[in-house]
Amino acid sequence: MSRDEANAVSALKNAWLGVVTSAQELANLAPSVEGLPEDTTLASLDFETYHRLVGAHANAVMGLRGLIDELKRQAEPVS
Repeated sequence: MSRDEANAVSALKNAWLGVVTSAQELANLAPSVEGLPEDTTLASLDFETYHRLVGAHANAVMGLRGLIDELKRQAEPVS
């Protein structure tokens, strides 16, 4: 395994961990969102937290997806 491959595997592991960690943050918040009473007012919702957590997860997922695409391209044999 080359140094570049080792770095790529390390990048994949770190990006994967970022996605899993951000998903766990969403999962931790799920009970409080799922448990909202039907008569909850919109003004009382914590939109900042929702936005921050969903945005972090979206960024992590898109970063991982881009990395996978790049690593796949690098792994393809050169014609």
